[in-house]
Amino acid sequence: MNRIAAALSLLLAACSGQSEPTTAGTDSPAATAATTEAFDKPATAPASGPVSRYTSLKDCKLEELREDEDWSVSRCAGPGGFTLMVDYGDARDDLRVVRPGGKPIELGLLQLNGGGFNSLGDAVEWRGTGAGAAFKPTALIVRNNAVESPERPEQPTGFLVVIDLAQACAMAQIRPSAGQNEAARRIADGPKQPCLKGR
Repeated sequence: MNRIAAALSLLLAACSGQSEPTTAGTDSPAATAATTEAFDKPATAPASGPVSRYTSLKDCKLEELREDEDWSVSRCAGPGGFTLMVDYGDARDDLRVVRPGGKPIELGLLQLNGGGFNSLGDAVEWRGTGAGAAFKPTALIVRNNAVESPERPEQPTGFLVVIDLAQACAMAQIRPSAGQNEAARRIADGPKQPCLKGR
């Protein structure tokens, strides 16, 4: 579909070159998720503690499409009965979460960065407890490549957004830095924090 080729191609250029199987990506600002083959492999962690599961945002089912408006909605299956809805429009991605048996809840990722151009990473990282079908996600980590300066759309910032699934809201947005992934997981696994407000 037409995704405002110039803006999106620049944004997606920031999402390449990672080999680590995590949505959070490496600690490089431009990194994002690894290959699809690794999505179902849980991260190494003590059996009694939180673990990670990964699902793809590239293999979602297209639900609605309006090519003349450059707009679409896709549905992405997640673990533990959760579903994600990816809302795309005008070179911007947003995300809604659907709890088991519930309705889609807007997460407002666009508002965190003032509604500018952005693109989500290729995969998301679910944090939770349990193994196999008993896995229960409690938090979600999403890479949001956001254009902070309209004069430099080719240099998006690779934020990691930590989403509390109980509150269905973003509770932290972490800028690129050494240990960015680990910082996101600490917040995801830690005590509940208040929801962030958009700017």
